[in-house]
Amino acid sequence: MTGFSVIIATLIFVGFLLLSSRFFCFVEMKSVAVRITKSLGLNIVDLDYSFEQIVYFVSLPSNIPTLKNAKPEDLVIKLDYRSLFYPRLMGIKIYVKTVDEDIIISYLPTKDFRLPILDQILEQGKINEDDYLKISTYKLIHQTTLKEIAEEAYKQIRWGRNGKEIPEVV
Repeated sequence: MTGFSVIIATLIFVGFLLLSSRFFCFVEMKSVAVRITKSLGLNIVDLDYSFEQIVYFVSLPSNIPTLKNAKPEDLVIKLDYRSLFYPRLMGIKIYVKTVDEDIIISYLPTKDFRLPILDQILEQGKINEDDYLKISTYKLIHQTTLKEIAEEAYKQIRWGRNGKEIPEVV
């Protein structure tokens, strides 16, 4: 009976580790990012970034009826994690959710999400690469940033880079 109890306790422990690892990594990343940005006199929400590094998998603007008829609320952002025990955010995937399937339209790798002010601070040697990655990753998964990225993705599939809507093809 004790062998069975040990196995059950081990499974519960491993399950707890797997289910809570993303939460604790997020808490650690947030605390480090907030502490460092405060010491530099910055506010994470106010940091500027660019949409240029988003990789689109569809032509812009799109003639695909499913994408052309998509509404802003049809866009879904999923975080792309690697590793179970110490999860690392690799990037974000942007999907158009349909009744039948989710169509991936774009991807933004974490390593390509650059913040100009942090680039300058990194160049000055005030932060290191690990701190830069934690701050930029936290900025990337901040709710305000995710909302802005979803809005930008919608604009891109609807109007493209030049801002002109595709006329209806009959």
